[in-house]
Amino acid sequence: MKKILFLAAFAFVSLTSYSQALQKGNLIGLHTTTVKLNGKTTMKQYVDFVTNKWAPAMSSAANCEVHVLKYLRGDGADKISFIFVFKTEADRNKYYNSDGSSSSLGKASNAKMKSINDDLNKLGDMTGGYTDWSVQ
Repeated sequence: MKKILFLAAFAFVSLTSYSQALQKGNLIGLHTTTVKLNGKTTMKQYVDFVTNKWAPAMSSAANCEVHVLKYLRGDGADKISFIFVFKTEADRNKYYNSDGSSSSLGKASNAKMKSINDDLNKLGDMTGGYTDWSVQ
């Protein structure tokens, strides 16, 4: 009986301590945006919305991981950044045509995000750029 309890406890700890790691071939998109708040919204409210609503919805719509990076210090008090993690570059490319425009899958993903993006736009606007990296 003690062995069964020990094995059950060990299995529980093993399952809950699973950590994700970057793997060779992952595509990492680092997006940094400047946020212009609507005047009534605080940066904390904006970051909370992006973290709790927008990022999970985007993760689901684009079949990737989205991590929100919050400004701590240095240049960037009006910025917010995101890390997008796709399994491969080919997975990301499903959402974009070779000219950078949205593919049919990308347009469907954007359609899924419309109501969340509309709510986000009520809080403020963000503009910025990105750099994609491949894990070697």
